[in-house]
Amino acid sequence: MRTPVANLAQPVHPNSIGEPMRLLTFLLAAAIGIATTIPSHAADRPTVIRIGVPGVGFDGSSPRTTGTTGTVAGKGLLEKEFAADGIEVQWTFFKGAGPALNESLANGLLDFAAGLGDLPAVIHRASGLKTQILLATGRLGVYYIVVPSDSRAKTIHDLKGKRISVFKGTATQLGLNRIFALHGYTEKDFKVLNFDTATSRGAIATRDIDGYIAASDAFALRDRGVGRIIYSSQEKAAETASTGALLVTEAFEAKYPDLVQRLVNVWVKEAAWNSDESQRIEIFKAWSRTGQPFSTFKEDYNVDTLSRRLSPLIDEYFVDHYRQAREQAIEFKLLRNTFDVDSWFNRKYLDEALKVNNLVGYWSELDAKGAIVKVGRTK
Repeated sequence: MRTPVANLAQPVHPNSIGEPMRLLTFLLAAAIGIATTIPSHAADRPTVIRIGVPGVGFDGSSPRTTGTTGTVAGKGLLEKEFAADGIEVQWTFFKGAGPALNESLANGLLDFAAGLGDLPAVIHRASGLKTQILLATGRLGVYYIVVPSDSRAKTIHDLKGKRISVFKGTATQLGLNRIFALHGYTEKDFKVLNFDTATSRGAIATRDIDGYIAASDAFALRDRGVGRIIYSSQEKAAETASTGALLVTEAFEAKYPDLVQRLVNVWVKEAAWNSDESQRIEIFKAWSRTGQPFSTFKEDYNVDTLSRRLSPLIDEYFVDHYRQAREQAIEFKLLRNTFDVDSWFNRKYLDEALKVNNLVGYWSELDAKGAIVKVGRTK
């Protein structure tokens, strides 16, 4: 719409006191009209959306990860979504995992945390960082205890008093404590060392540690002949597994709710692809770009469906898991302060994304124990 402009060539009669005032009023109205023709959202946009990911590739340095987080980043889906808005999407993969990501959150350097595990999430929330959980990025994963290939250890009991490595402050530490508890132990019964995952894999090969709590990378150690798996949490996954989530800072969500919705729409659509059993081979190929062998994902998921682990739903299992994570972190002396868990979740963006992508009822809903209470369309 064209805004009218005053004709300044028209003479003003000096004996008309009100004419200058009317002209000034007209010019001000014109200026306001011009301003209102500029779309309000054009000025109210960030130049960049900053997303943090806790972890790096299998090599210990490359900016890659697995799951829906990995393929959203790897395919540049968010970059495509926001390109027309002139908004850059900045991904930061933290070698220091959850603790390093939390530090960046605390310093106001991130807008989103993608794939953040339960322990670092409850730690930052208990410390007062204002975030909202938007959806699940992972759940019900399996942990493995690996020992050097020539170790005499056959069970976790054989490792009592021995050196076991874990990346402290990460979800894996909470998982290890859950496994210890199932066997009647605490961290005090072992020599728990703080190593990142790449260092732990190297230490198993050089026999500088006696055990390592691993994820699917355990199979790579076994296949290389340097490690042996003595424990799998497969049968106890609902009790021992960590969860991952996509979180947004409350400040970003309050200022840019439309951008949060668009981001979640993209994420949920990609979660459906990652949950599609007909795409299993292609999905594992995509994940193997992290440098981790394809075969390790195939074996890790050999008795599991993709949708069971990669459902984005905020169901009762997911919510109760964070309640338990808070209580267990306090019990295991990994956390001091408490907070209200239920108010942490913001479901509205996920609910809308499910509708927009025609994915309502696609994933099965689980109860607090991990049992299916509502069967979804996907396996």
